[in-house]
Amino acid sequence: MARSKLFLKAFSTIVVAVLVFTAASYLSFVPWVRDTVQQQEERTGQLVLDNIHELLRNAHHHLEAWRQSAMAARRRELRHIIQVAEGAIQEIERESEAQGLSEAATTERILEAVRKLTYGRNDYVFIADYEHRLISHPDPQLHGVDFSNVKGPRGNLIVPPMVEGAREHGEGFHTYWWNRLGEDEPAQKLTYYKHLPERDWVIGTGVYIDDVEEAVETRKAAITQRLRRHLHNTRIAETGYLYVFDADLNMIIHPNPNIEGTNFSEMENRVTGQPIGKDLIAAARSESGQLSYKWDRPNDPGHYVYDKIAWVRHLEGFDWYIASSVYLSELRDTADALTLRILSVAGVALLSALLGAYLFLRRLTVPISRLAETASRAGQGDLTAKTEIRRNDEIGVLAQTFNATIDRLRDQIEHMDSRVKERTAELSRSVQDLERRNRQSAAINRMGELLHSCRNEAEIFTVVVQTGRALFPEDAGRVYRVVEGGLRLVGEWGPKAPVEAMADPQACWALRRGQTHRDGPDCSETLCPHCCEPGMSSLCIPLLAEDGGTGILKLNPAAVGEDLEQTLSERESLGTTVAKQAALSVTNLRLQERLRQQSIQDPLTGLLNRRRLEEDLDRELARAERHGLQIGVIMLDIDCFKRLNDTYGHESGDAALRELGQLLGSALRGADTAYRYGGEEFTLLAPETDERGLRALAERIRAETEAHISSTLGLSAPVTVSLGIAVYPHHGQDATALVKAADEALYTAKSSGRNRIAVAGEVTAP
Repeated sequence: MARSKLFLKAFSTIVVAVLVFTAASYLSFVPWVRDTVQQQEERTGQLVLDNIHELLRNAHHHLEAWRQSAMAARRRELRHIIQVAEGAIQEIERESEAQGLSEAATTERILEAVRKLTYGRNDYVFIADYEHRLISHPDPQLHGVDFSNVKGPRGNLIVPPMVEGAREHGEGFHTYWWNRLGEDEPAQKLTYYKHLPERDWVIGTGVYIDDVEEAVETRKAAITQRLRRHLHNTRIAETGYLYVFDADLNMIIHPNPNIEGTNFSEMENRVTGQPIGKDLIAAARSESGQLSYKWDRPNDPGHYVYDKIAWVRHLEGFDWYIASSVYLSELRDTADALTLRILSVAGVALLSALLGAYLFLRRLTVPISRLAETASRAGQGDLTAKTEIRRNDEIGVLAQTFNATIDRLRDQIEHMDSRVKERTAELSRSVQDLERRNRQSAAINRMGELLHSCRNEAEIFTVVVQTGRALFPEDAGRVYRVVEGGLRLVGEWGPKAPVEAMADPQACWALRRGQTHRDGPDCSETLCPHCCEPGMSSLCIPLLAEDGGTGILKLNPAAVGEDLEQTLSERESLGTTVAKQAALSVTNLRLQERLRQQSIQDPLTGLLNRRRLEEDLDRELARAERHGLQIGVIMLDIDCFKRLNDTYGHESGDAALRELGQLLGSALRGADTAYRYGGEEFTLLAPETDERGLRALAERIRAETEAHISSTLGLSAPVTVSLGIAVYPHHGQDATALVKAADEALYTAKSSGRNRIAVAGEVTAP
């Protein structure tokens, strides 16, 4: 095995590749893993901090929502107290009125009753007049006192804002600081006031809301306690922790009981020389939200040489700062431990890979070496050499293939001449077949070019005959076209066709079924005896356009016997291609003709339209100018057509236009042409007609219109036309001038009374 060059090359290559890959992986992957793990640890610390921040933010929102709900309840309570007081005032007024007391006595009773109205924890109702004087108050020291300039413990006016607010808005709330009845310490008070305009009073009552704030503080303390328990049990990396302090650097929560609850404004950041608390607050306001600094360790106190990182978030609701801090070395320790584990696994994998490569190469190269020895013998001319390798893998396949190759080589050497002749004959047939297909492709391409240039169906069928003769020169062929009298032969090659025409196209089974039809050489069994040729098979391929069959391509292949079926299939494929292209060309021609007719023919009357008039008139004028001829133009218009539509409806109007179109078509000579100019206006073009003949034609049309249209349509009122005539070259030298002259004559006929004829240039008396 040590002498095998293949083994040595392969194994040394694998060893080098594995070592290079290992080194490259270490240099690229291990630093990346270390950095990634450290970044992940940092993100974990930030994520824990963000979760705590979000938790406290939600707690603050809930606390504020509770505060707002409690304050709303206080406001509803105050409104209710004032409603009760108003009810008491109204009851006193009714009693006083029933007793006949004076207004002064009634007022006195009201003020005294309100003064005695107290509730809750020394809460009361008061009344002030527009002069800011308390005319009803339970405190004797304040009853009757002018509060215009009296201010509360914090320097705020008490009564004036409520009086002015009530007079302006009718009611409202006012918050200020005041002493409870019988107490010295001021508390925040919420007062509801309401205007009593019938007495020029402002009545009010208030409650102290310090109990709400006390409840808020209690809930906040509970939140703090729950957070403290949670943070004391939370660790980042090995010794990292979270803590909370306020803007005054009071440590609210800290895992170190010696620091928690103290003010740490004296703790210094040894890097900046500033208080560490100030630097933490500044970090919370920065974009990164983190601070790097030097600190000591619990096991090495007083030595501020260890790198530490802190992430800080500001909780605006409580004005707290939440921070998490961890030693950078602990973040790196996790990355180093993972790196060491990866290297250990990689080393074991490397050794396993080398051992596996050795065993695999040994199993691979031993049979290859034996196969190489056998190949060397065969290369020296020993064609009896064979390998004895028997395996069920690719090497086994290679060995068997090698043996088979040696056998074929030996056989080919022994039979080389006969096989060369066979291959030469096959190649010759392939070349002939390729040349035939090239000729067929060229013929079909030429047919496509010719069909593209055809202007009528006769030219299309001529192209089909030429293409059939080029594609099937050895066969007999006929091309039939569907005409009004049935099927007519338009071209053939080979023996003369048995029939040149068929009266009934449906007698042809190919047209009847719309697909290719085959017939055998026995005419007694054929479905098409009218065109059967004894002893010859036939193939009829229909040319199908959009509206049915247009013709047939019929072939009588020259092949017989076993080649007949293959020949028929080849002819059918080529013939179908020819038939489809020809049918598509027929469809395109017919579509173009329909579009042309639609563009020049009026659909209602069946007459040609104004566009065709312009083309025909230009052509006739050119001819008349060359030969010195006259051309007559008649412009006619149905009289009072709008009234006809309004009286009998638009259907009758359309019927009148159709009848007039038919009348014009029957009244004109063969060379004359009628056009619908637009609306109810028509134009007649009469080549080689002078003014006298044109006038006679116009009079005949006028008289027949008056006599027949109304009676044909069953109308009570007669339908008449007015006509204007003009003759080239007397009334115009070009188309525009000639039509304009006839139109002006028409206008003259209408303005002269309608149902008459006017000649261009004449003045007709009305």
